[in-house]
Amino acid sequence: MEQKLADASFYSKDPKGFAEATVKLETLRSELATLEDRWLELEMMAETLAQARS
Repeated sequence: MEQKLADASFYSKDPKGFAEATVKLETLRSELATLEDRWLELEMMAETLAQARS
């Protein structure tokens, strides 16, 4: 998606497709950030449990 948007001629060739790709990329970035936050939360919980069992 980022490579597609990096094409300087993409907007002029397909403005609607460019807008859709931009929205999709932002949605994916937001979902990734949410999942990364959850992963970090779970890692911290796992670490806390490991320390409690020690």
